[in-house]
Amino acid sequence: MHSVYFATTNKEKLLIAQTVCSKFEITVEQASADIDEIQGEDPFLIVKDKARRAYELLAKPIVVSDDSWDIPALNGFPGPYMKSINSWFKSEDFLRLMDGVKDRTIVLHQMLAYYDGKTMEVFENDIMGKIIDKPRGTNDKSPNMAVTELDQDNGKTIAEVFEQGEEAVAKRYLSHPDAWHLFAEWYKLFKK
Repeated sequence: MHSVYFATTNKEKLLIAQTVCSKFEITVEQASADIDEIQGEDPFLIVKDKARRAYELLAKPIVVSDDSWDIPALNGFPGPYMKSINSWFKSEDFLRLMDGVKDRTIVLHQMLAYYDGKTMEVFENDIMGKIIDKPRGTNDKSPNMAVTELDQDNGKTIAEVFEQGEEAVAKRYLSHPDAWHLFAEWYKLFKK
């Protein structure tokens, strides 16, 4: 059994990491770290910098994640700024932005980076979805989740999936490969 540290304070992200990695016999331990993220439009630079900062702070091999959200009809808005936007917007604000917009596509770019002081590996996975017409489910920290349906969620918003509990979340992530699957496959070979 291998183990890895994941720098996050987000309980949903930790659950996803632990669920997927357990399938590969990898234990994921939470490493709490308050990391100032660089601002910019390039999600690869952001996640790599975040991994380096986490490693410097914790002095142990680490995985970090950073999502970038792309709404093509809004020229890629909000990109890597979704965390900030979620602190300002309510679900209804996202809907106002999309009022009258025909193409309601959204792309979640999942980014993970592993860094151990020498090896830097970045994993990316894109998940397609759409912005719906009215909020369903609740998530006070991430209002976008109540108005976003990902294609893999059978018509449920992200908030509704998380409201179903840990078992439903685990089932979702075990049946739909994502960036954590890519990481776990690589990590098992890397640690041989």
